[in-house]
Amino acid sequence: MEDELQITLTNDYAFKRFLGSEENKPILQDLLQCILGLSSDEITGLELMDKELTKEELSDKSGILDVKLKLANGTVIDIEIQASWNASFVKRTLFYWAKMYTADFKAGESYDNLHKCITINIIADGFRLNDAVHSEYLLQEKRAHTLLTDVLEVHFLDLQAAKRVKAKEDEESKQNQLIHWLRFIGAKNKEERAMLATKSPILKMLNEQIDILSLSPVERKLYESRMKLKSDIATISEDQFKAGLQEGKLEGKLETARVLKQLGDPVQKIMQATGLSQEEVEALN
Repeated sequence: MEDELQITLTNDYAFKRFLGSEENKPILQDLLQCILGLSSDEITGLELMDKELTKEELSDKSGILDVKLKLANGTVIDIEIQASWNASFVKRTLFYWAKMYTADFKAGESYDNLHKCITINIIADGFRLNDAVHSEYLLQEKRAHTLLTDVLEVHFLDLQAAKRVKAKEDEESKQNQLIHWLRFIGAKNKEERAMLATKSPILKMLNEQIDILSLSPVERKLYESRMKLKSDIATISEDQFKAGLQEGKLEGKLETARVLKQLGDPVQKIMQATGLSQEEVEALN
């Protein structure tokens, strides 16, 4: 008998399948309320974008299976699961934020038509910017800390920090709910998920769906291939990554370029980061 597959939401295929589907919008709304502190009125009526998992997208190991959505007020939100932190991630998330911010803007339109865009990055391991569970970055004046504009928000959620924090069992605060959510996302096995699912009706509902999931052979292969890719990328340490850039060694540059290419970064950006030529980058497997 085939071993039972241990589903974890740190796998981007599983995350998008469960939280990027039309039928699970109430579950996604609950997660967003915990992260962004929005009211139920602000979050109700969200529209899922790119909700279909296409054959081409699933077959492309280097693709990013994120969850994109739009709120009723026009705010666009992108949620991405990242298995491990690396030195290029901050620049990459700003790059994708910029693409999202200008995606529907047409020449001749008023700049007032540009909508707020939020990126939410859930990091499974190795987050290094700070020790917080939830970090939120905005555009502010350097000394007075006054907000320049609210169109940019970048959030980082550290699953390892969530494991370290002690949730207060007698409180139903948004912070407590967020801790439970993040621990559930980071759960590695059925038993751990079942324990965390007792913390809220929403997590109980999601856990029941995961428990009854029966992956077809093709879906199982896709799930496992996504997991293997994330594992392969994680084997390249931060020190190796930085050494390739700082010391200028060709081997290090090529290894860095391979990682960036696997992460889906465009050729031009990889060229700028590594100093390699277009031909060298395009020749990499």
